[in-house]
Amino acid sequence: MKILHIGMPSHFTEGMLYQENMLIAMNRADGHDVTIITDVYHYEGSNLVEGPEEDRIMDNGARLIRLKYDRVFHSDLWTEKIQKCRKLKQYLEEIQPDSILYHGVCGYEMMDVAEYCKKHTECHFYMDSHEDYTNSAMTPASKAFYKFIHGYFVHKALPEVDKILYLGVQMRDWLKDIYAIPDSMMEFMAIGGIIYTPDQQSAARQDIINRYALPQDAIIMAHSGKLSAGKRTAELLRAFSKVQDPRMALFVFGSIPEDMESTIRPLIDADSRIHFMGWKVNKEIEQFLAGVDLYCQPGGQSSTFETAMCCGCANMTYPHETYKDETYSDCNGENYFFVETEDDMTDVFKRILDNPLVLEQTKAKSFAFAKLQFDYETIARRIYT
Repeated sequence: MKILHIGMPSHFTEGMLYQENMLIAMNRADGHDVTIITDVYHYEGSNLVEGPEEDRIMDNGARLIRLKYDRVFHSDLWTEKIQKCRKLKQYLEEIQPDSILYHGVCGYEMMDVAEYCKKHTECHFYMDSHEDYTNSAMTPASKAFYKFIHGYFVHKALPEVDKILYLGVQMRDWLKDIYAIPDSMMEFMAIGGIIYTPDQQSAARQDIINRYALPQDAIIMAHSGKLSAGKRTAELLRAFSKVQDPRMALFVFGSIPEDMESTIRPLIDADSRIHFMGWKVNKEIEQFLAGVDLYCQPGGQSSTFETAMCCGCANMTYPHETYKDETYSDCNGENYFFVETEDDMTDVFKRILDNPLVLEQTKAKSFAFAKLQFDYETIARRIYT
């Protein structure tokens, strides 16, 4: 089967563990002919870099096509916002896909995809929504732009769309509010991860213990991302340092923004149990997480949340609506540690030190749930079934 991913504003970057990367890898593993069409930007470390247009085969056998947007109103702002690319039409006709997943419910080109699918009725057309009010339509002007400009594109394309796949309840509610998408047109599709077996988890844990001279009963924790204020890294580090127990070790992956350097760096330097790992590619973080007990995400939502569950970690997280919903939580909501304040974080650390069985039970529940809901091997098949 020919599967086409279209992510014009997604800045597709090889080696990452974002949804596009993982779905493509799983589609290829299932033996399909896979292409992604994206923009000319990619990440090098934490920096977004512009590259040339290109058309080549990646190491995993999928085809990567990078295209520039058409210039709109002689304006960089309008060009980026409208996301028009006339070259996409010719690639649709050349590739002749059987199934299309259009990443992000915005952009002019969804209308060209719909026009193609109207002529080729055998082609499945799915869209997925990564947008909610934490990343899109955050001001009245932006909300109006999505509602009326992108909303026009959406409703022109909608008759040809099989399903809009939302990644969480906040995305579903955003789609209903901004575009008035009916429930019958939407379906949940989780962000996922690669399942690490218990044997792989045990080996990864022992490797961390050996490399960093940790005790065998260590409680290994991790935190990652671009460590902006929204990540609440400083609060996490302060909460961690309030609990002085040699069994605890915290590994911090990511980059420290300039405006947070004077806050975060002293907290890291003040506690020898905190290990700053710097910026790592997602695969390195994933392999490390397989040996971690508790992944700490007290701030904004991140795809590493699901990755950590698939690696066998328990999660300590802010109680976002998505994570409290039944699509992300077991029937009792006992597969996460929810925290709102710095004191809440400290209390979690104390609780699992006083009773390590609580941590083990939470890890087990979380991993069992991940195997059912977040295995990318299963999720990836949704777009051609």
